[in-house]
Amino acid sequence: MAACVCGALQKKPSEGSPIVYDAENRRYRLEVMPGIVVDDAKCIMCGGQGIGIRDRMCNCGSVQQWAASEDSPVYKDQGNGLFTLRWHERPDGKTPHYAIWYCPVCGGRINDD
Repeated sequence: MAACVCGALQKKPSEGSPIVYDAENRRYRLEVMPGIVVDDAKCIMCGGQGIGIRDRMCNCGSVQQWAASEDSPVYKDQGNGLFTLRWHERPDGKTPHYAIWYCPVCGGRINDD
């Protein structure tokens, strides 16, 4: 399975992106926080499946486990019900938040019940 089919992941991601391309291993790496690193990350927008495809749901539960950890930057947004990754504050003082539609570990669609 491809890491991304929607084009959201790029080999030269924008500076400060939570997902970076490892050219040596030809894989994407996501460091959620120290101690939680996904070395072969799938796209959080398409999971390597395609946007909106629900054929393969997440079965590993990684994102839910991260959100349950007290110090984790992953949380379930109470406004829209989506799991979200709060990233580092940028020099302009803004903190980007990334909705997680697909699990970066298994590539399955996150259950949005």
